[in-house]
Amino acid sequence: MAAEEGKKKNSSFKPITDAQRFRYIGFEVFPGKPKDLFKTDAERKKYVEGVRSKREKGETLRDQCTLLEERVSFLDRMVLTVASVIIFATLFIPWYSAYNEIVEETTVAVQQAAATEDSAMVAAEGDTLAAAGQTMTGDSAAVPATTGSDVAPPPEREGVMQQSAAEEVITSYVAKKKVHKEYSRLLGIGSFISLGSVGSYVFSSGGVVMLTAILFLIYALLCIGLPAYTLYGIYGTKGDPDQRALKLKKMLRLNWMPLILFVLALILSFFGGEYGFDAATTFTSLGKAYGPAAFLGILSWGVILSLGAFILVAVKGVEI
Repeated sequence: MAAEEGKKKNSSFKPITDAQRFRYIGFEVFPGKPKDLFKTDAERKKYVEGVRSKREKGETLRDQCTLLEERVSFLDRMVLTVASVIIFATLFIPWYSAYNEIVEETTVAVQQAAATEDSAMVAAEGDTLAAAGQTMTGDSAAVPATTGSDVAPPPEREGVMQQSAAEEVITSYVAKKKVHKEYSRLLGIGSFISLGSVGSYVFSSGGVVMLTAILFLIYALLCIGLPAYTLYGIYGTKGDPDQRALKLKKMLRLNWMPLILFVLALILSFFGGEYGFDAATTFTSLGKAYGPAAFLGILSWGVILSLGAFILVAVKGVEI
């Protein structure tokens, strides 16, 4: 019975025709008959001959297959090379900077006009004489006739002239403060050279300051080791392109380490710490105690540039 049922099922099964099969191309369903893939028979014959020749050679991949593309292109190698050179070059530009505020006192001259006591008396006398002159003019009958040679100058104008001549200019001086900053900078390579001088101040401070200094010394060492290791991965590894790309990908992951050290040092700065020296007299920018403001304020653009180049190299490793 089971055999008979199987025969019935097989007899009811109808094979799919070519027209039905070509309706389903990719993930789309065509409502009608699809167009011919080739415009002419000559184009179809050329394509078939090309496929047969590839099969005879043992090639099974199409011409524009992404598997045939180079995993690390020439442009990628150039970007990694330039970034590695920049990281190493940042050791010779300022990494740290601090400043002192210098206060200079200057005097500014201020002039103002003032009248003396004599000028005030002269002005009062001039006003009195002017009033008397007006009275005499009103009573013209009581005033005897005078010649032109006997006429005296008006007392009022004489008083005004004496008043302007008696004025004096007083000059006073006002003290003003002028503040300017004097910067001191330290190169990246200078962090190793100045261990005997600057290091004595840093390693005599609190534990947070000491640990931050150690982290940045490791960071400076990575600026020497990681670029050299990256260049070796680009030009020194052996094997086929896939093997070299996988080795380089593992090498480039190490460039995340400087970013981790920087973030760790930033987190430590929030705990704060005390200086083992008088920071106010040494550098004003350090503040009274160590904290995030002092940490970010002391870093110069050399650290930021090297950190950006490290991130670029690490991201390139993700893309491979």
